[in-house]
Amino acid sequence: MRLLNKVLNDNQNNSLSFVSYITAGDPDISTSLKIMEKLVENGVGIIELGIPFSDPISDGPTIQKASERALKNKITIDDVLKLIKKFREKYQTPIILFGYYNPFLKYGLDKLMKKIKDAGADGILVVDLPPEESEIIQKSVDRVNLELIYLLAPTSTKYRIETISKLSNSFIYLVSVTGVTGARKELDKNLYPFIEKIRKSTNKPICVGFGISKPDHVKKLKNKANGIVIGSAFIKIIEENLHNKKDILNKISKFTKKIYKSTKI
Repeated sequence: MRLLNKVLNDNQNNSLSFVSYITAGDPDISTSLKIMEKLVENGVGIIELGIPFSDPISDGPTIQKASERALKNKITIDDVLKLIKKFREKYQTPIILFGYYNPFLKYGLDKLMKKIKDAGADGILVVDLPPEESEIIQKSVDRVNLELIYLLAPTSTKYRIETISKLSNSFIYLVSVTGVTGARKELDKNLYPFIEKIRKSTNKPICVGFGISKPDHVKKLKNKANGIVIGSAFIKIIEENLHNKKDILNKISKFTKKIYKSTKI
């Protein structure tokens, strides 16, 4: 399985796997493709591609605005799948499709998982799906050999940690803080003991996200996590340069290169 292998291989090479998030269709679908290309060309190992949604529960203001911009462009699930297919014409970088359960359910789980696989994605992350209710979608992804990424948060109980450790067929996405997405000045001091707590329950790779926005954050996670996820910092660059798409691409390239360098040990 490509996502799991990518994270493990990077870790064996003494590097943190670099996972980036962007919202498909922000600022527009053609620029999203160009952004994906720049991410890969400058060091990103896995792309997390968000399906815009009107009622997010874990996304902070920055990513909420990205979804609003994409929805104004009338971006649908099918548009996102077409974007993945277009990207696959040149690049084989693993892709995680990030979304919420209700649109997936409305589309039809088996139908959608097959389409996701056919488009060239490697896994999905359903933000509002608790593991206790994941049996149906787990069967759907297993049928087409997709990976299903689960989230763990600092508030997760020992039972929840053990449940996800058993269910997961991919890496585990560790939310670094209690709260929503968004760049933060410092990493939570309780993050490191929480990583150790999870290590005691599973040997699955751990990627840390929410709040990571600068090389110093990345360096502090070396030898602790297997990978890092950055989203809001990329979206902020888009938001601040909406009237100059060339600047979006240049600044994302520069930022990506800087973070990638910090993932190397």
